[in-house]
Amino acid sequence: MGGACCALFKNQKCTTGLLRGRARHDTMIAEIQQKNGRGIQMKITSQMVADRCGVSRGTVDRVVNGRANVAPEVRARVQRAIDELGYRTPAQRRQQQPGRLGTTVGFVMPSWDDYYTRQMRRGIQAALRRIGNPAFRVEVRELSSRSNQEYCACIEALERAHVNGMVLNAADTAAMEQQIDRLTAAGVPVVTCNSDVPGSQRVCHIGQDLVKSGRVAAGLLVPVLAGGDVLVVCGNREFTAHRLRVEGFLERLYELEGDIGHAHVIECIERYDLTYDGVLYEVRRNPRLRAIYMANESVKGCMDALTRARAPQPIHVVCNDLTPHARDYLAAGRLDFVVDQDFSGQARRSVEVLYDLLCRSRAPAQKVIHVRTSILSRELL
Repeated sequence: MGGACCALFKNQKCTTGLLRGRARHDTMIAEIQQKNGRGIQMKITSQMVADRCGVSRGTVDRVVNGRANVAPEVRARVQRAIDELGYRTPAQRRQQQPGRLGTTVGFVMPSWDDYYTRQMRRGIQAALRRIGNPAFRVEVRELSSRSNQEYCACIEALERAHVNGMVLNAADTAAMEQQIDRLTAAGVPVVTCNSDVPGSQRVCHIGQDLVKSGRVAAGLLVPVLAGGDVLVVCGNREFTAHRLRVEGFLERLYELEGDIGHAHVIECIERYDLTYDGVLYEVRRNPRLRAIYMANESVKGCMDALTRARAPQPIHVVCNDLTPHARDYLAAGRLDFVVDQDFSGQARRSVEVLYDLLCRSRAPAQKVIHVRTSILSRELL
C-alpha cells in the first residue's frame, strides 16, 4: 500500500510539474504572439523549450543534436515544442544570417617545412571526410614568411572573407593574444593548433604535450652523457611549442643529473644556416660535448655540421618529429631517437572542434587537448 501511495505521489508531482510547465508555455506563447504582432522578433531559447516540456536544457540539447539517452516519448514532445516555437540553435541562427551560405573555417599555417604542411593538410581532409557536410568548408592560408605583420594581415583577410572560426598556429606574443581576443569578441572562435597562446581567449588548444616531449628527450640522452655536456638547439622561443620543449628537457635533466650547468641552449629560428653554424661552433669549441637535443626542425643543418666538424668523440642526437630527413638519418643510424608528434591528428581535431562548436553548439570539454607522443628508434622504422 505504501509503495502504491509513493508511486501515486510521484505521478502527481510529475503531472503537476508538466501542468506548470504548460502554463508557463501558454503565457510565453501569448507573449511571443503579442510581440510578433507588433513586429518584434522574440528570441527563442533552449530554456523556453525545456520549460514547455518540463525537461532540462540538457535534454533539449540531446534532442537537437540527435544524441542518445532520451526516451522516445520525451524526444517527440521536445521536437514538437521546437517546431511550434521555431527554436534554432546559435549555430543554426548564424547559418540563417543574410548572405551567409554554409560555414567556413580559416586555417592559417606558418612558413615551416613541406612535411609539416602536408601533414596538416592531410589532417584537414580527414576531418572533412569524417564530418561529411558539404556546407562546411576549410579555407587554408599558408604564410610565405615568419613575420608577425604577414600573420596579422592574413587574419584580417580571413575576417573580410567572413569566416566563422579560425585555427591558428602562432607565436605566443602580446600582439597575437590581442588578435585572438579581438576575434573572440567579434564572435569568431579561435582554436590554437600545435603552438599555443595560453593567455588568450581561444576556445581550446590542440597539440603535443610539449613539456613531456622535452622530458622524454632528456631521459633518452642522459644515459649517454657520461659526465659530458649537452647542446639544446631550439627554434623560436616565442612559439610555445619550442619554448616548452626546452623547459621540459632542462627540468628532467636537472631531476636526473642534479645540475643543468653542462647544458647549453642556442636558438636557430628553424633555419638551416643558423643551425649549421651554431652546431659547428659548439662542437669545435667544446670537446666535452656528448649529446645534442634537436628541438627544432633543421635536423639536416645539425647533421651536416657534425659531418664537417669530425668530432673525435661520439655525439648522440635526439630530435623531434619524423620528417623525411629525420627518417633517413634514423635509418642510417646517425640519429639515436626521434620524439614524434601527430601533426595530422592535431589539424583534424582542430577542425572537428570548430565544427562541433559552430554547427552543433558543442563546446570542447577541455581547454587543452593533447595528441599522442611516440618514441621511434631505427628498429621501429
